[in-house]
Amino acid sequence: MLQRFKQFKECHPFTTLMLIAIAIRIIVVIFVPGFGSNRELQHPTLFIGFLDKVKSWFGISETQGMMLLSRSLYAIVSLFTVSMVYRICDLTSNKQNAWLLALIPAFSIIMPSFGIIENTSAFLGLPLLLYGSNVILRQEVLRQNNLKENVHRTSFLIAGLMLGLGICVWYESVFIVLSILLILCVRRNFKGALMTFLGIVISIAFIWLLLIILNVDPLNYIRL
Repeated sequence: MLQRFKQFKECHPFTTLMLIAIAIRIIVVIFVPGFGSNRELQHPTLFIGFLDKVKSWFGISETQGMMLLSRSLYAIVSLFTVSMVYRICDLTSNKQNAWLLALIPAFSIIMPSFGIIENTSAFLGLPLLLYGSNVILRQEVLRQNNLKENVHRTSFLIAGLMLGLGICVWYESVFIVLSILLILCVRRNFKGALMTFLGIVISIAFIWLLLIILNVDPLNYIRL
């Protein structure tokens, strides 16, 4: 059995990692009622405010079924985080190291992302930042290997859109995003930095316009 597992893991490292993460989360979602309900997760955030409004519109109460659904959503989001960690590490190192490092978020079940997330905004914003970073890193690897025909400026725009959404959900991540833009400039990829910045501006402008239409003041949810 162990030998078969090793063979499967060698042939399908990413699939093995995700199956482990899924199995752990199924157990936790069913048997750990406190999963994702840490008191620190409940401070006022834009996302929580939106969820409260949706619940009030549909008359949804905090039933046991709703809490189970909430824990399931936390688990699904955390799976995306595990996936992004593996892909980023695979780009910067190799599949073996990526698999080992991704086991950390795979087994991190007290706080569903890394175990260092302090609130819901950070938990939900992190996957967006990781996705945007993964897209940028992949394009930089292609550019470094002189595969310029495979480098697409639209990829930086998409990455910028994700990073901008990450800022809208988790305001403090603006410092992370600024660091990414600075790194692109240091690496003299000014076009990539410009397209990324453009995507960020488009995302933020769209979200703020949507909030204005919904008569919601996002400044009420900023906590630096």
